[in-house]
Amino acid sequence: MFKKILLDLGASVDGQLIAQAVDYCERADAKLTILNVFEEPSASVSSYFSSHHKDLRKVILKSYETMVSTEIDKLKIDLSNVDRDIRWGKDFIETIKTVKKGNFDLVISASQNLEGPPDSTAMHLMRKCPCPVWIHRGNLWKGAIRILAAINTSDSSEENQKLNRKILAHSLRLNEILRGHLHVVTCWSGYMESVLSSPRFTEKEKVEYLEFEQSQTQKALTTISEELSLTDAVKVKIFHGNPAAIIPQYAAEQKMDIVVMGSVARTGIPGLLIGNTAEKIMSNLENSIVAIKPDGFESPVK
Repeated sequence: MFKKILLDLGASVDGQLIAQAVDYCERADAKLTILNVFEEPSASVSSYFSSHHKDLRKVILKSYETMVSTEIDKLKIDLSNVDRDIRWGKDFIETIKTVKKGNFDLVISASQNLEGPPDSTAMHLMRKCPCPVWIHRGNLWKGAIRILAAINTSDSSEENQKLNRKILAHSLRLNEILRGHLHVVTCWSGYMESVLSSPRFTEKEKVEYLEFEQSQTQKALTTISEELSLTDAVKVKIFHGNPAAIIPQYAAEQKMDIVVMGSVARTGIPGLLIGNTAEKIMSNLENSIVAIKPDGFESPVK
């Protein structure tokens, strides 16, 4: 877990992110590779520059390296133990191909949108990358890091239970590396609660049923907490309501730095890349996000 890390910079120059990724990998005892992906110039553009005796790719790379060197020198970043990779094409596609070829176990990528939902490249990576994806926002190395693990205890399937354990295991490791404060949140609701308001159910029946659902959630949360030996230092919260609204609200109110959650994609079905609830949660978050795939997920990017 977190031993081969890929930093996807795209075509950007972000010295702060490079410095933070290097520092994180030192803490995690992990190997870092920095990936740059540049948009492939069209044939007509390449032909034009060739007719003027210029290799456009070389010009772009030389200019980029000059900017990177300036940032590295300014921030005094040591890249002696960092690998570099360069690809041409679509950012998220080339990143995923690199992950699969190099067997990376974590991708760090920055959303270009500092406010509002993550940008399209970030969403593509969270939907389609086979390994965990950390969409990075802000500076996580100042002050106490607050990490929120969002799990789904309402789905009792073995696949979902495994995903919950993965989310918590990654959250615990992330919390250990960053020496942070971990919160675990789950939400519950009754099956078609609006039906309970009909004359067919008494108020007592409604209350008893909702108490049953809440107790089932508590049991599921207690079981997984005991399995993973969560300590009293971990704050565990149960909320009644829609997770698509509650989790972003809780993350904002508690000033969370990172939200770790599952993409809830169905295994073996490349066309179904992300669950509807997970999609809504991600779209409403302005925090850094670590998106975890279930076991057996098949990326549609070949």
